[in-house]
Amino acid sequence: MSRGRAVLKLTLSCQLLTFYLILSVLPLHSQDIPFQKENPKDTAKEITAAVNGAPITSNLLEIRTKQLSSVSSFHGRISDKELEEIKNKALDELITEELVYQESKRMGIAIPENEIDKRLKEIKKAYPSEDAFNKALSANSLDPNSYKKLIERELSIKKVRERLFGKPIKLSDKEVKEYFDKNREKFREPEKIRLRQILIKVQAYASNEQWEKGREKAESILAELKAGKDFSKMAKELSDDPSKEKGGDMGFIHKGRLEPYIEDVAFSMKVGGISDVIQTIYGFHIIKLEEKKEAHYNPYSKVKEKLKKDLEEVTTEDKKMDWIKGLKEKAEIKYYAPFEKKE
Repeated sequence: MSRGRAVLKLTLSCQLLTFYLILSVLPLHSQDIPFQKENPKDTAKEITAAVNGAPITSNLLEIRTKQLSSVSSFHGRISDKELEEIKNKALDELITEELVYQESKRMGIAIPENEIDKRLKEIKKAYPSEDAFNKALSANSLDPNSYKKLIERELSIKKVRERLFGKPIKLSDKEVKEYFDKNREKFREPEKIRLRQILIKVQAYASNEQWEKGREKAESILAELKAGKDFSKMAKELSDDPSKEKGGDMGFIHKGRLEPYIEDVAFSMKVGGISDVIQTIYGFHIIKLEEKKEAHYNPYSKVKEKLKKDLEEVTTEDKKMDWIKGLKEKAEIKYYAPFEKKE
């Protein structure tokens, strides 16, 4: 079982392949479409690609590009280069979905009319009125019948996914243990420390006098701490850091998470120790080292269950990718302007 194709961490972080259309909410206003043509009806006739003879229209590409643009930018400005990359990604998604849809027909999957109507009702709930929904359709060169066809495609693609990959591939304990033994470094926990902090904040642009007052206040607090005052209580009362609500507790932190000046001091301290006043661009800090956990390797017994689940998800994802790759290799895919370069 090869794992070279996937980077696995204990907390699995991988993008799943898009298998069905993102149709839940169409734009409520035509001006939301980033590159609407003067006559939007024309886009429904233009073809950007064909998959085994089935056309992918410019209209569908515009809708998908708009959806991906909204996700990427949170409605902020997108450069021309970024928009071009999003268009290419959108077209690739549509090609993949067309291939999966064609496979659903080969598998004999049929969607009952009542399921399509149910899905349509769910989508309409996102709109304030029937009129608003119809305007959104019109803005995207769609009508109720063409939109129902898109819903039928969405549900067909979803059923293929559920039938072929609804359940993760099961791995044996032996396979999981073999992966663990071959990837020991991935289960190494770095050295961690638990700190409390008191911050006397000073604006970076403050005057020298303000900075000096900040230092004097921090030095006064440090003197009280050395005299036996409780660090947690003083943090709650005097710190300007959000951690004050927890008595200055910053939780466990590994190297690379702190300001370099603070990190150098923190990792050289003894448990229970309190630092001198440390100045950074944020102001003046006093830290206390509460606990220290040395670097160590997690035992197999501790990670076994999560590792098995993660590996099964990765293996299932590999199978999906191989399946899609196989569909593309067997398909006849033609590209039209401005995408001929992809051939």
